[in-house]
Amino acid sequence: MSHLMPDNDPTTRLPEAVVRPMRRPSAYWLIPIAAALLAGWLGYQAWLRRGTVIMVQLEQGYGLQPGADVRYRGIVVGQIRKIELSKDLDGIVVTAALHSRAGELARGGARFWVVRPQLGPGGVAGLETLVGPRYLAVLPGDGPTQREFIGLGEPPIIDAIDARDLEIVLQAQRRGSLRPGAPILYRQIPVGTILSVGLTGDSGAVEARACIQRPYAQLVRPETRFWNVSGFAAQVGLKGVALEVESGDALLAGGVALATPPGAGEVVRNGHRFTIESEPKDEWLAWQPLVAVGSSLLPPNAVLPKPLRAVIGWKQGRWLKSERSRRGWVLPTEEGLLGPLDLLRPGEKAQQDTVVLEVAGRVIPLTSEPKHMQGGLAVLDFSADVGAPGSPTFVPQRTAHEPEDCLAIADPAATPLPLAAAHLTFKDGSWLIDRSIPLDENWHGAAVVARSDGKLVGILLVEGHAGRVALLGS
Repeated sequence: MSHLMPDNDPTTRLPEAVVRPMRRPSAYWLIPIAAALLAGWLGYQAWLRRGTVIMVQLEQGYGLQPGADVRYRGIVVGQIRKIELSKDLDGIVVTAALHSRAGELARGGARFWVVRPQLGPGGVAGLETLVGPRYLAVLPGDGPTQREFIGLGEPPIIDAIDARDLEIVLQAQRRGSLRPGAPILYRQIPVGTILSVGLTGDSGAVEARACIQRPYAQLVRPETRFWNVSGFAAQVGLKGVALEVESGDALLAGGVALATPPGAGEVVRNGHRFTIESEPKDEWLAWQPLVAVGSSLLPPNAVLPKPLRAVIGWKQGRWLKSERSRRGWVLPTEEGLLGPLDLLRPGEKAQQDTVVLEVAGRVIPLTSEPKHMQGGLAVLDFSADVGAPGSPTFVPQRTAHEPEDCLAIADPAATPLPLAAAHLTFKDGSWLIDRSIPLDENWHGAAVVARSDGKLVGILLVEGHAGRVALLGS
C-alpha cells in the first residue's frame, strides 16, 4: 500500500531556473584586439618603407657606397642597400630599394648610371659629387615591370628620344668633330644631337647616328647640307689674328651645322643618309628656307604664332602736356592686326596728331579706327608685309569655352608660358588666370594656342599682375 505525499511537501518540489541579466564583455578584451590592429598597421608601414627592391649590374662602382641615394630629376627616390661583386667577377651588383611611390620607375627600358664628376661634350657634370657622396641616377622606361637591370657606364647622351624625333645618318671621310653628345646646329641654335659614331660596315667611311628634335624636324629636307664645325677658326692677316667661334657647345665638343635651301622638298624620313662636308659654301650660309618650326609642346606640324612687338605713344593735356605709351604684342591675321584694344587705340584724352603706333619697328598709320571686338580685343587693318619679308603665316583659329591646357606665346625667341586648365576659370567670355601664374606686362597681347590642336583660341591681356585670356568668337 502506497502512501501519497502531500503537494506542499518541500522535498517533492522541482528546482526552478533563475534568470539573471547577461554580463557585458570585459573591456580587457579590447587590449589584444587593439594590439593586433597596431601590429598589422606597423607591419604595413614597414612593408611600405621596404619599397621596391631592384638589382643593377654595373661594370664599375666609381666609389658608390651602401646607403647612397637613388635619384630621379634630382629627387631622392630610393637608397642603395648592398654592393657586391658579380659571380663572374666582371662587374658589381647594386641592390637598391625604391620608395613605394617611385616603384613605377622599375620598368623595362629604365636606365641607371653612377653620377660622378665628369668633363663631357655637354660640359662639366656631377660637380655636386666632388664634395658629396656619389649616387645612382635613373631615367624611367615604359616597358613591363622589371627588377633586374644592366646599368650604363656613362650618362645617357640625351634623356629620351621622342617617337616623333627624326633620326638620320651622317657620313664623313674622317671623324673630325663627330662625337657622341656633340650638338647639331642651325644658325648656331642646337636642334639635335649626335648619338653614336663608328665605321661603316666596309670600313670605308665614318658614320654617325643623329637625332633631330621634333620641333626642328621640318628643317631637314633632301637638299639639306651638313658640315663639320670645330668650334673656332683662326685667320692670320696683316691686321692680326681673327677668331671665329661657332658656339659655346661647339667650342667644347665640336659638332655639325646644317643649312636648308628654299624649296628643298618634303621632310625626310627616319634613316635618311647625308654626307658631311668639311666646310660650308658661302651660298649655304645665305639660304633662307622660311620653314615654320613647331614646338615640342604642340602637336606635330603645328604652326607657331609669331606675335609682333607693338608700341603706341601719344601726348595728352592742354596746358601741361604729358607723354603716354603702352607696349605689348599684336598678331597678324587674315583680318588684320589682332591685339589688345588699348594697344591699337590711344587713351581718350590723346591728341590725335601726336599718336604713333610702331609695329616691329615700323610706323603704322592710324588712318581708321580699329574694329572693336568683345573682351577688350581689336583688329586693325595692316599691310601684309608688316614685320617680316614675305607673306605672314596665319595660325588657324577656333572658338573655345571650357578651360583647356594652352600655351601663351609672346616673344618668338622666348620660352612659351604654359597655362594649365586647372588654373583657368571661365567668366564673361574670358578665362581668368590664377594669381599663382607669374605675369607681367611683357605678356600683354601674347597669343594663346590650345595644346590639343595648336589652334589660336585667344589673346592674353595683363593688367598689373592680373591676367585673363580674351577668347575669340565669344
